[in-house]
Formats: sequence, C-alpha cells, structure tokens
Amino acid sequence: MQINDFEPKKVFEFFSQIAEIPHGSGNTARLAEYCLRFAEERGLEAYRDDYGNVMIFKDASAGYENSAPVIIQGHIDMVCEKRPGCKKDMEREGIDILTDREFLFADGTTLGGDDGIAVAYILALLDDKTAEHPPIEALLTADEETGLCGADALDASRLKGRRLINIDSEEEGVLTVSCAGAADVRCKIPVSEMKADGMSALKITVSGLLGGHSGIDIIKDRKNAAKILGELLYEVNSKTPVYAASISAGGRLNVITPWAEAVICAEDVREAKSIIEQFGAEFKSERALREPDAHISCDETVLPEICADRSGTRKIIFALMQSPSGLRAMSEDMPELAQTSVNLGETLYGGGVLELSFMLRSNSGADKREIVRGLKSLSDYLGGDIEVSGDYPPWEYRKDSPLRDLMIKVYKDMTGREPLVCAIHAGLECGILSGKLKDADMVSIGPNMYSVHTPDEKLEIKSVRRCWEYLLEILKELK
Repeated sequence: MQINDFEPKKVFEFFSQIAEIPHGSGNTARLAEYCLRFAEERGLEAYRDDYGNVMIFKDASAGYENSAPVIIQGHIDMVCEKRPGCKKDMEREGIDILTDREFLFADGTTLGGDDGIAVAYILALLDDKTAEHPPIEALLTADEETGLCGADALDASRLKGRRLINIDSEEEGVLTVSCAGAADVRCKIPVSEMKADGMSALKITVSGLLGGHSGIDIIKDRKNAAKILGELLYEVNSKTPVYAASISAGGRLNVITPWAEAVICAEDVREAKSIIEQFGAEFKSERALREPDAHISCDETVLPEICADRSGTRKIIFALMQSPSGLRAMSEDMPELAQTSVNLGETLYGGGVLELSFMLRSNSGADKREIVRGLKSLSDYLGGDIEVSGDYPPWEYRKDSPLRDLMIKVYKDMTGREPLVCAIHAGLECGILSGKLKDADMVSIGPNMYSVHTPDEKLEIKSVRRCWEYLLEILKELK
C-alpha cells in the first residue's frame, strides 16, 4: 500500500515528497527551494531569508477577510541517524518510507516525522481551496535540531500575525504552552601545579549511572558522576593528602553525566585506596534501588609527571563541590513541571586548567539569569572566567491566552475530552519566536510520534488524520 492512499491524502502526498528530499540539519536548501516552487506554482507570496527560513503567505478564505492573521510554524530540518550497517547516504538520498498500516517508519534511518509532518500539514493547508481560515503566514524554519538556529536568525518583521500554532509536539491531545530557555556556560579556572615526584598514582572511575536527558530526566533524582567525584575527592583529601592529576567526566551538556574518571597522586596510596573503596561501597549501597549499576573503582596506575599542588587540588574540589547541578525549582503555575535546572555536563582538568561546562534550562528568564550570575561569581572567586553561548529565552507561560482557550474548547467539542495543557523543560522555537513576536499568543501541537531522533522513529497514521481535522477546525473558529 502506498502512503499516498492514507487519509488525508494531500498530507501524506506532501510528506512522501518531502521524504524524497535530503533535509538533515545544515542541508535544507533543496527542501527550501521545493517550498518556494510550491508557492510560485500556486501564486502565493513567498520569501526565503539569507539563513534559509521560508515564509509563505495565503489570503483569508471568504468571510475571514477581516480576521487577524495566524502563523503556522514548523521546521524543515530533521535529525539524520542510521542503524549500524545501513548504507544510505542521508546527505544525498531521501528516506525510504515503510508502513504496517498503523505507523509510518523508515528503512534503516530516522523517518523525519520531526518535523516533516509539520511541513506536510502546512503545504496541504496552503494547497487546500476549501478550508476556512484567516490570513495564513506559514513559517518554515531551518536548523532547529542543531540549536534553534533558523529561528534565532529570523527577521520577523514580515510576520504580522500575533497568534501562532507551532506543529512540533509529539503527543496528540497535548497542548504545549511553555518551554524552557537555555544557555551553555563554560567556566575556565586556573590551577597551580607541581611535579609529582615521590608519590604513587590511582585511577578512579565512577561508572554505571543512569544519566539521561538534562531536561526531561532532571526531575528523576539521577546522580551526576562529576559531582560524585567531587564528593569522593573531598572525602579522601580530608583524611590523607591527595593531588589531582587529571579529570574527565561527561562530554555532552544536555546529558546528565553518567561517568567520570580521575587520576590522583597520593603520598599514602594504600590509605587513599582504602578510603575510596569504602566511599564506593557506601555509595553503591545508597543508590542500589535507583541506580543498580552504579560503581566506583580505583586501581594503581602510572605516575604522571605533573599534578595539581595542595592549593590547586583544594580549588578543584571546591569547584566540583560548589558547582550547581540538578533541579533548582518547580513551576508554580504547573506544579509537576521542572521550572529551572542546571546540568554540569562536562568536566575536564589538565594542563593547569579546570573546565566546567553547564547547560542551564528555565521557563523563567529571571531564574536563568540568576544561575549565570552564580556561576560567574564562583568562577571569579576562583580566579577564572566564563563564556556564555547558545543563549535563548524561555517561552513563558501566559495566563491569559485566548488561543489556548479556543483550542481547548475545539478539542473538547471534537472528542468529548479535555486536552492536557502542559509545559516542557526543554527547548522549542516558540521560546525564540516569543522574543521576536512581542505579545504573541502561541500553542504547540502535533500527532503521535515515537522514538524521534532514532532509527526506531514512527508516526501514527490515524493520529495524523485526527490532528489535521483538529487543525482545520481551529482555523475555522479563528474568525
């Protein structure tokens, strides 16, 4: 069965055409050109900016000429991942779509439902001559998956709408109305060193922690291996002198650090090893239920030439102990939502410099600024400096939202059920767009998708139809 046979036919037809065009992040020019040709063939005004974002404009249907415009938004890039052994060149080749009549999925790769289904919905809507709707401003952004780059580069002056429906959520019946802003902060702290003459060395390994997504899983009390290493070093150094020679922990700022390694020098290696082993046994016992594979080990290793001196080692321990990492605050508007968190995602020590790299998330701009100031203060105190990058604002919860209220009503009228209204502790383009479209009223929706960003990604066929009908009904009501 061809996917074009599924309903709504136009949506699946456009989704199939999109899948034939390679459109991984950083490789979206061909899909942008396809969207511009689509608009030209239908006589629709369209524009592509220097970054590769595309805007297409459609006049109101009859009876909606005096209605305020509505922005329908999604992104044109996808995450390209393959199964081991898959030979597809995703830079040059399209996606091979398969179906079991319940789901769409791809042959050995990611499907690109995130966010190809948004592009398909938007093109089908622009192509539909029977839909009832206000003026439509379609916004198709580039490189969302690599840091919301297209939205960040967007000049929004062409957009007149202040009602925006984002189609980049992955669960039907869920209205997302707020998301976290984020920032990456890298601290570099100088460490005084000395020669490691006359000592022995131990390699410490913290492993087997669950880790997880620093937004979604931060609420689950999962330990950060770098923080555990800091506690361990404090414990052993308080009883027998040790000197840090190297540290490596984590590597991805959006992952709760599941492992850490350190080489330390000790004057009494047997005493140090005994303290470390005792700490490891206690830690494993305390975390047995939550993280059963957690493990701390230490073994003698080759003595390095250089290590941190007494003062430098204390500075490293202080920095690890005082670095914030984990959940900071829950939302007052949505009590089950993590509002503010910080994750120590990467720790490196070597060559006389300790580097601590954090990802901050918050649905409150004030909370995010407070954490940045705290990290700056910590780094200043230790004689270091910080670099802030990847900074984008939160999409803050709007208590007065006529668009949200209307979408709740439409969903209830269509299904007899209340939709789930929620916020997420991760990033959506709405965070950046809310800063560019002042006072815009925004809601994010989408059909059921599973295992996105992996070759197991799948898109529920019937959910695509229900969400299409829901979108049409929302537009009909936006008079």
